[in-house]
Amino acid sequence: MNAATDSKSLVDQVARLCYSHFDNLPKKGKPLQGREWTIVAAVVQRTAKKVNSNISLKVVSMGTGSKCVGQNKLSNNGDLLNDSHAEILARRGFLRYLYHHMEIAVSGKESDIFVVNPKTRKFLQREEVSFIFFSSHTPCGDASIIAKETANIESGTTEEMLQPTNGSVSNPDEEPPLKLPRLEIQDVHRTGAKCVEGGPQDPKHPGIDHHIVGALRTKPGRGDRTLSMSCSDKLAKWIILGIQGSLLMNFLSSPIYFSHIIIGKCHFSQSAMERALITRFESAINQIQNSKFRQHKPEISQSQLNFRFDRWVEDEDCQMQPCPSSIIWCACPVKQLEVAVEGRKQGVTKKTQNQSSCHLEICKRNLFKTFLSLLRQFQVDNLPMHLKEQHTDIQSMTYNQVKRLCTDYVQMWEKVRMNVFPTWTAKPTALTEFIVSLTANS
Repeated sequence: MNAATDSKSLVDQVARLCYSHFDNLPKKGKPLQGREWTIVAAVVQRTAKKVNSNISLKVVSMGTGSKCVGQNKLSNNGDLLNDSHAEILARRGFLRYLYHHMEIAVSGKESDIFVVNPKTRKFLQREEVSFIFFSSHTPCGDASIIAKETANIESGTTEEMLQPTNGSVSNPDEEPPLKLPRLEIQDVHRTGAKCVEGGPQDPKHPGIDHHIVGALRTKPGRGDRTLSMSCSDKLAKWIILGIQGSLLMNFLSSPIYFSHIIIGKCHFSQSAMERALITRFESAINQIQNSKFRQHKPEISQSQLNFRFDRWVEDEDCQMQPCPSSIIWCACPVKQLEVAVEGRKQGVTKKTQNQSSCHLEICKRNLFKTFLSLLRQFQVDNLPMHLKEQHTDIQSMTYNQVKRLCTDYVQMWEKVRMNVFPTWTAKPTALTEFIVSLTANS
């Protein structure tokens, strides 16, 4: 089997695995068939076994959804999901999975994905392990601005060209109309993501000039604008800085990157994907990348397998509604599956939303708790040097202060913000100034 055939086989195998995993989840949180649509995204662990050269694939996190919270509803307590797009939830579930395997390694057991570097006491990703990102739909933002197939229609006035036919029969006594030359009308599939204020803006002209390409964008929200960057932009960030974020980077020798990005059957363009995720930033990142952080270029592919809850599966003209709920699943021993609505656990009321038992496991607050819990499981002498020096103070630091402990990540992100993503939205610092306790009801 040649490399191209093997790659195509892998693409459909991953899509089939993800759809099957979704189908086997409980019904709660899923769309109503024929009335609602959603997007599903997942992280798939690929392990190449050295003994027999077999490849194993397993879903380690999954998310569904297409909703986002407006900037006026954000929480200063870290207990609300700002962004509930499937891609973001799958990535957050994957963070839980990484923490779980770090806990296994710290306890002295063998982790499937990590080994410990004896010199730095940091975790190394096993050579035989890689991670594939799957989404049933092209990410929102720049990657979704795709040229439509050219429509050929007879030339005439604009009104004549765009008027639907009324089905009336022409008068047989009249002379047949002249055959006019045919014109090509070009248009693009559009994205709901809005150009970031302060950067280039969409001209919003008819047809192909409605959007500009290459601009940073924020996700649309219900009512007020969101501060959440589009999935195209966030994936581009992960391609440079890794999937793990700043907290987990404290424990890692090098960032974790996706080796392959696979999209399900939908409106898709290979060139638009490569532009959105890689080439629009390529020259800028080449000036600042270093030995640890670089623009890791994953393979990008499309499967021809449909997701049964895709927006267009049944009929492009069908006016289905987006599913209001999101599913979050990860391969962890505790609380594998949760359902969220409007950024909070389904069923939570205003009266109970501040109770720690009612917070989603992937919210900032609980991921911060997981970080502090992992820190406690280390013997102090086994901690990475920079954490060993400050371990007594970390428990009383704010979320923002702890995010800044990993100076190489922070410095690289600041360079990227300045040189690559100059209009990336800045969230109010008040959103990250919360403190958590592992003992109190927080």
